[in-house]
Amino acid sequence: MTQAAPIALPYRFDTSDVWHTILKGAFGLNALLLLSLVFAIFARPWPVALGIGVMELTVLGFTRIFVRNQQGSTGTLTSDRVEVEPNTLLGIALPGPRGTYTLDRFSAVRVEFRSGPITVDTPSAGPYEIVWLAGKPGTPDVALARTSDRAGRAVGREFGALLRLPVEEVGAPIEIRL
Repeated sequence: MTQAAPIALPYRFDTSDVWHTILKGAFGLNALLLLSLVFAIFARPWPVALGIGVMELTVLGFTRIFVRNQQGSTGTLTSDRVEVEPNTLLGIALPGPRGTYTLDRFSAVRVEFRSGPITVDTPSAGPYEIVWLAGKPGTPDVALARTSDRAGRAVGREFGALLRLPVEEVGAPIEIRL
């Protein structure tokens, strides 16, 4: 999201698309390795089957880490509550917030600055921001927007003004010019 128009409530958000793409790739690689393992076992080249089995276990370990640490939410933000839909991919329920939370359960709007890949020849790659609704203890944080082009600060301020919540900034915007 880049800041093009003012944010209006109700605000429909979906910040799960990046992680869904990553997880689809991980699941696809797991399926390919499992299929390869089955073929290798029936063809009886045991060293090849063993090697593919070790690769599958390694990729499966990384896939579990990706699933456990994925971020992103889908839902609707109104002036008095946020409704977060269950985060599912290919019929698999992913961890993360779900349900309806009143806004008094949130302490701030948090803009989290993150660095992206630093390259000289790709001007579109670079830092990005995630705008969160920061939950009080016992309430999960909800990712409202993913921005780029340094729009996170302005988007966070807009959410803060709309929801009457303070705005926090975490991390430092990174500026690299070559």
